[in-house]
Amino acid sequence: SLDCITLSSGKKVDFKDIKNNSKAITAQRSKDGYFKINWKGHDCYVTWGYGHLCELKQARDYNLDYKNWSKMPLPFIPPKYELKLKSSAKKQFNIVKRLFEKSKLIINATDPDREGEVIFDYVYRQVGASVPFMRAHFTSQTKEGIIDAFNHLKNAKDIVNVTLAGRGRNIADWVIGSNLTAAMTLKYKSKEVLSLGRVQTPTLNMIVKRQKEIDNFKSEPFYTISATFTTKFGETYTANHSNKRFNNKADADSVMKKIEGKNGVVTEINKKEILKYAPNLYSLSSLQMDANARYGFTLAQTLKLAQSLYDGGYITYPRSDSEFLTEDMEPVINKVLDQLATIPAYEKHIKGKARRFNKAKYFNDAKVSSHYAIVPTGNIPSGIKPNEGKLYDLIVRSVIAMLYGPAKLEQTAVKTDVEGEAFISKGNSIKELSWMELFPRKKDTFLPNLAEKDVVSGEFKQLKKYTEPPKKYTDKTLISAMISCGKDLEEEELKKIMADPNVAGIGTPATRAAIIERLIELDYIKRQGKSIIATQKGIDLIDALPLEDIKSAKLTALWESKLNDIESGKYSFDSFIKDIEDTARAWCKDIYSNTPTTIPKSLQSAFNNNLGVDCPSCGKGIKKFSWGWGCSGYKDGCKFAISSKFAGKKLTDNQV
Repeated sequence: SLDCITLSSGKKVDFKDIKNNSKAITAQRSKDGYFKINWKGHDCYVTWGYGHLCELKQARDYNLDYKNWSKMPLPFIPPKYELKLKSSAKKQFNIVKRLFEKSKLIINATDPDREGEVIFDYVYRQVGASVPFMRAHFTSQTKEGIIDAFNHLKNAKDIVNVTLAGRGRNIADWVIGSNLTAAMTLKYKSKEVLSLGRVQTPTLNMIVKRQKEIDNFKSEPFYTISATFTTKFGETYTANHSNKRFNNKADADSVMKKIEGKNGVVTEINKKEILKYAPNLYSLSSLQMDANARYGFTLAQTLKLAQSLYDGGYITYPRSDSEFLTEDMEPVINKVLDQLATIPAYEKHIKGKARRFNKAKYFNDAKVSSHYAIVPTGNIPSGIKPNEGKLYDLIVRSVIAMLYGPAKLEQTAVKTDVEGEAFISKGNSIKELSWMELFPRKKDTFLPNLAEKDVVSGEFKQLKKYTEPPKKYTDKTLISAMISCGKDLEEEELKKIMADPNVAGIGTPATRAAIIERLIELDYIKRQGKSIIATQKGIDLIDALPLEDIKSAKLTALWESKLNDIESGKYSFDSFIKDIEDTARAWCKDIYSNTPTTIPKSLQSAFNNNLGVDCPSCGKGIKKFSWGWGCSGYKDGCKFAISSKFAGKKLTDNQV
């Protein structure tokens, strides 16, 4: 059956015994690279990859001379898009290859989306397999959900268009990214790669635009008037003039002269009860934003912490783009809550609470694609690091909040009139705390008991302030901008595509952190405290790039439109690839024909953190990293490196 694996010792382990045998399972997983099971009377083997085992060949893989880009025709379009094995995947690939070759049937059980189909497709083609295969499509990863998926396998032909769409996007990213990168690097005679990409470049462009807005911002003075009113019972409350900003000091002075020493009269009181619902469950993006806002974690830090919790068996798969659970997971969540109730910090929030979930808010099959929301597994953590504990606590509280109804708040707005000048006060009072007891909250502003026509004395203050530039991006606001970037597109159809939850802006939850870290590594952006700002090199690159479409979300939107048509059979894979190749030809020509009169120094030279000396091993520039110095050609396989400490001494740039 599918709920039992056989260890090398001969011991059979089923679902309920996995936790108690985790060490033996992990050891065998590492040693064998597969598990043996029995399914419908057949000996079967469950094996896996680590992300992509295979990838598209680079230009130098077709012709070794093309390692020197100046010898390569641009754009480089191979006669056939060939695959190669990732160097780090050789051991596991050979295990998969051996099992494929001895099988009568292969079942593809990767994520049921374009990327998942491509992962399987590349391995299948690289092996040269001709064995028939079928598709297991999971709607949930419960025991029952897994068994149901294997009992209702899809035919390979049913997913061929999804595979073609995945291959199309993969090839398009490679053709556009690699050729434009080579063209810009050669054009500017840069010692370092001037890297461009479908997601990377519009992300950089957003940061550069914000940086320019900040740099070019001219602060202007304005004036505000505030009041502190005192009731006849000695209670005080604050208010601001209804004209929030006086651009002219004379106007503010005139109001101050009019109201100074005068009493106010409460002329209007509006009270409104509102219901505030608990936040959704966490996707990776919402978890990254919350962790950044609460604890200052970067996107990459949050992903690393979540991965560690997942590897420890404490939370579900972290690279999820969904904030919902599948409709059959209610019993699973109940079991998880039972386990969490054994932890003293959570016991009081769970015990005695009715298990009546808002199913429309939390359980929806239609809103779960490859993975459901990030939730605890019920395994109680032990020995985890403090920051892992903070992230685990956020995830746990999001699930406990499912037990609570909406919080009830009363919003009060008071208008106080002073000689015809209106002052506005706003305050909140919480009538029913509900789920809000689980989360720290800002201090509420309370207003005293007031009635219309109450007379209050007032003290008034005029302040001179200055307009402020736009806020610098933080990890939280940048990921939010990446998700919502399609809203600025002019074409309604493209705007609609980018708003689709299956697209949700540029990048994916699994790649956005890596994109930002890559831009930092390239010295196009940098961190400044909690802020993310553009460097001069990043600004110069965007200014020099003559291709507006790749600077915005428009490219992703256009591709997604055509890829959706490939999936539905309305557009052919071959037509899409031809279109991409034609685009690469036109864009490379644009790059070469739009030559600036002066070349920015930052694009001529190497990275700001480059020593200006060549690697003695391969000839590329030596670059400074946080740990020391290394060859900038490390991604091409050069391993030359020098630690920042040598023989117990810290080295300087000059010494290196």
